[in-house]
Amino acid sequence: MNSSYLPVPSGGKVTGKKFKLEDVLECFSKPALVRELVYLVGGTVIRGEGNDVDLVIRGRDIPPALMEAILFRLFRGFSSYFNISYDETPRYLHITINNEGPYTDYVPLYSLALVPRSPAQVFRMSHGTQVLEKSDKKLIIGGYAATPRIDLTNERISRQALESIYKSFKETPREFRNLMWEHSSTQIGIILDEYNGRKTQVDEKGWYIVGELRRDIPLVRALSKQIIEKPEEFGFS
Repeated sequence: MNSSYLPVPSGGKVTGKKFKLEDVLECFSKPALVRELVYLVGGTVIRGEGNDVDLVIRGRDIPPALMEAILFRLFRGFSSYFNISYDETPRYLHITINNEGPYTDYVPLYSLALVPRSPAQVFRMSHGTQVLEKSDKKLIIGGYAATPRIDLTNERISRQALESIYKSFKETPREFRNLMWEHSSTQIGIILDEYNGRKTQVDEKGWYIVGELRRDIPLVRALSKQIIEKPEEFGFS
């Protein structure tokens, strides 16, 4: 496969040790707990019931963009579970951010942790993202999500395999064809069948995807700006 990036040869440094990919992946295959992050406090903990819900996030040192994403997920999850409109949610869910943690009875809800990806997979930086249309209301991007190559078990991912995956994708209802941020639970857009002649399909190079990014959350607005400025640094997987 021809890469659009400069080659990355070995630095040539001799250490006396050799590290195989499968051994390094095994080394980092377990979660690494960093610290407790989100706590449930207030009346629901002390008395078992309350008129509202109080959370404490021990994370004043967390970067603003990441904290925005954390708050968005918490408010959205609460809104959905209790069937409260998103705009009304702050009336019932109160969140305090500090570096000390809770001062009263509490229940740890979430920890800050490094969670290993499974299965582990090598992503080759051979294709960047293409910006197909950009405006204040719309950002359409395209790029290859998968190409025929060798996987971690030294087996070739054939075009036939990609076509089989693509067939399953086509059978998925359109409303569930989501673009997710770094394999997280944050939906950043949707996959389109086509846009201005560019189609989501498997071709001679691999599986090409056309997607539209949402514009209603800060994380995606910041991400969109980065994609527009440096599309070659982003890609589908």
